[in-house]
Amino acid sequence: ATYALSQSHREQLEKSLAESDPEVAEIMKKEIQRQRESVVLIASENFTSRAVFDALGSPMSNKYSEGYPGARYYGGNQHIDAIELTCQTRALKAFNLDPARWGVNVQCLSGSPANLEVYQALMRPHDRLMGLDLPHGGHLSHGYQTPQKKISAISTYFETLPYQVDLETGIIDYETLAKNAKLYRPKCLVAGTSAYCRLIDYKKMREIADSVGAYLIVDMAHISGLIAAGVIPSPFEYADVVTTTTHKSLRGPRGAMIFFRKGVRSVDPKTGRETMYDLEGPINFSVFPGHQGGPHNHTITALAVAL
Repeated sequence: ATYALSQSHREQLEKSLAESDPEVAEIMKKEIQRQRESVVLIASENFTSRAVFDALGSPMSNKYSEGYPGARYYGGNQHIDAIELTCQTRALKAFNLDPARWGVNVQCLSGSPANLEVYQALMRPHDRLMGLDLPHGGHLSHGYQTPQKKISAISTYFETLPYQVDLETGIIDYETLAKNAKLYRPKCLVAGTSAYCRLIDYKKMREIADSVGAYLIVDMAHISGLIAAGVIPSPFEYADVVTTTTHKSLRGPRGAMIFFRKGVRSVDPKTGRETMYDLEGPINFSVFPGHQGGPHNHTITALAVAL
């Protein structure tokens, strides 16, 4: 085949990294060596596979595709639709979820934005949220603030009250959490951690959320691989929404997913009237166009490979 490109243009497109930018190639070489010589215990620094790297560095990165499968704002997205639908199917299968009862958004760029996208979908500005205090093992994206400063943007947009662990046992103080929840009456209760070495009692979290009419959001970013493997209990039986990053124990590319309930949310015991979940539309809208534009298709492709 022949192309209407100058020799210099062709070389620019076809040269390897080492040929086109030896300075950057040398820095990468040193980082690869550092990784090989290190014992890494950081949750966010898992080692992904060659197949995932192949997908990340593929021409899937070239395609722009605002919107969702079957409803894009640009043409030529038939293969992008196929890979996103494949990724969604594999994500649900990885956690043994029924597609009739659960959906998933795989376009999220990373974990903290995914949490913000969920909050924005479920709450209005200055609605209330409760999450585990950061010094007690929680995460910034669960609304951390100090008496002097709102550290997380979450605590700027929403009112937040932390719950804590029992300092003697190191276990979440569910009794105090339940009491404070009844006083504070949050719209969302977040069950998730970044530095907590115990199992979360999701059943108890569900009971507390139900006692005040709150949504239960589980952030399983650090333990999602263990949940998928069935090594520890799954939160899906109890949660309304589940978020996770994809590069920790799932060993995929850097990104995130939002799982959301579908179908019946509750049944009125007196009338038998069903209240349906309405999460799919608001969450998808919050991701795009609410917070993001075109998704990173090479990342979604790599995530499908990892799953």
